[in-house]
Amino acid sequence: MTDDEYDDLFRSAYPRLVAMGLAMSTPRAVAQELAQETMLRAYRRRDDLATYDSPMAWCRRVMGNLLIDQHRTRSVERSAVERMQSRRDTDPTPGTGSTDPAHIAASRRWSELIAPLSQQQRLAATLYYAEDQSIATIAETMEIATGTVKSALSKARRNLRRALDATDTARTPSDDEEARS
Repeated sequence: MTDDEYDDLFRSAYPRLVAMGLAMSTPRAVAQELAQETMLRAYRRRDDLATYDSPMAWCRRVMGNLLIDQHRTRSVERSAVERMQSRRDTDPTPGTGSTDPAHIAASRRWSELIAPLSQQQRLAATLYYAEDQSIATIAETMEIATGTVKSALSKARRNLRRALDATDTARTPSDDEEARS
């Protein structure tokens, strides 16, 4: 498939793939991201696509698979959050209740730090750092491979490090003096 043929396929397929995602009740940004991923995969396989009767059918199939994967991931993440919340509701550990001011402050700071992370990274980091769960336990909770947990934690650490570095550089000397007093 030549670049011009791929360009034609992209112009034809991309809007249809986004519409397919929207029809599956996927948020517009997610539908666009998945359509872009589909077209990237098509570009990487453009030589194979040239031999297919209908490259658009292949694109629709890939988009469908990505939508299913995305739905499964969100379902698993929601289930893991629900399990984590139910466990927290029954946790008798003192000092973790919502009336503990130190816990509230730490919880707010943690929430601010992890807000920009992907949902998978947020969940893995929370289970690992805030809930002190092992990688194996997190993998079981999230119903994903341990390698995926390690990857999510690595990306989360990198992003958290950037956020903390930005916070540190944004502090002024007067902030440091007030914090010491």
